[in-house]
Amino acid sequence: MNNRISRRDFGRLTAAGASLAVLGGTMTPAQAETRLRLIWWGNPDRDRRTNEVVDLYQKKNADVTIAPENYQWGDYWQKLATQAAGGSLPDVIQMDYRFIFEYARRGQLAELDPFIGNGLDLADFDKNQLESGKVDGKLYGISMGANSMAIVYNKTKLDELGVTLPDPITWTYDDLLAIGKDVKDKLPKDLYFIANRGMEEPWFETWVRQRGKALYTDDGQLGFDLEDLTEFWALWYQMQQDGLTPPPDVQALDVESIETQMIATGHSVVDFCHSNQLVAVQKLMKDKAALTMLPNQKGGQPGQYMKPSMLLSMAASSAAQDQAAKLVNFFITDPEANDILQIERGVSGDASIRERLVSNLGETETAIIDYLNVVAKSVGPLPPPPPKNAGEVDRAMRPGWEAVAFGQLSVEEGAKRFYEKAKDTLARS
Repeated sequence: MNNRISRRDFGRLTAAGASLAVLGGTMTPAQAETRLRLIWWGNPDRDRRTNEVVDLYQKKNADVTIAPENYQWGDYWQKLATQAAGGSLPDVIQMDYRFIFEYARRGQLAELDPFIGNGLDLADFDKNQLESGKVDGKLYGISMGANSMAIVYNKTKLDELGVTLPDPITWTYDDLLAIGKDVKDKLPKDLYFIANRGMEEPWFETWVRQRGKALYTDDGQLGFDLEDLTEFWALWYQMQQDGLTPPPDVQALDVESIETQMIATGHSVVDFCHSNQLVAVQKLMKDKAALTMLPNQKGGQPGQYMKPSMLLSMAASSAAQDQAAKLVNFFITDPEANDILQIERGVSGDASIRERLVSNLGETETAIIDYLNVVAKSVGPLPPPPPKNAGEVDRAMRPGWEAVAFGQLSVEEGAKRFYEKAKDTLARS
């Protein structure tokens, strides 16, 4: 975590306090400083961009002090849950599509509709992206950009090996395995073909959607069968046994942050990411990184979909919701702010911002837009909203898979144990 309140803002708040002491009772409420808390999950590049936007906002709004908090994805949701339980959620919250329904239906997020035209300027915002932030017809989050799941690969390395990946829309798991087996023995020691993603829920979601199913049904039950998970884990376990993936003790070094991903640490040629994360991955690699779609199952349906990379929400408990709405609006619609953010969080839903950025994007950012243009030709609809406790199911997937990867349970035993636990978890909601 990087909590800058302990350094920069402590000094600023101390200075503000000193000013108040000097001015005594002469300061009016309108002149008083508003303190907002902003929380996000990120990576070093996103943290830098976000902190620059925070500084820009404070420069333009001298009466507002922002206390930033940021965590890695793996720690973020536990931290947020703890803050929610303690009634101390930050004013502005970076939210994920899979969690927004839980937080909104628990009454922990503020409805944003009353602020549209009154702090939030969404006149130029894409209606489909706006819909992705609605829960039960009310707006609780605003998309910070569109993205989709992706395979990220070391293009430099594959070019050296003479490997060109097949058509991104039509290639299959058989293609993936054939390429992996072909290059496995040509790779240097400790470099493996593909990171092991048996614990990756978004990849598994694509797997079940290709089978015409879903993670969750509209009424909040599991939308897939035990055999779907068993076959998914059997695929990854066999790749591990065949030496196509790192051994489990190496894979465990990936602690769900961009910096520890196997491709970023030089342990794999192929890995998983969301399209907007290519910017951060590329910054960690000397070799050129590129994107392609996840492979298909024979005769399967399109599994991927376009989703909001993340959303900005406001806490229902915020004592400064008007100011929080202005900060959200700044991130979404301010030209200077978006010159800094660019498309690291996905392609903006604001048409004027998108038009402004496209002409000035670098090679990596342009590659993301090119990728999404390909994905748009073969996607399914946005899935049903995850039910309450879906986040707990997601968090349980990694230890469930690792019990299999480390040989503590067979594939069949591990899949059954996770499946039954997931059903019980949802039944408690």
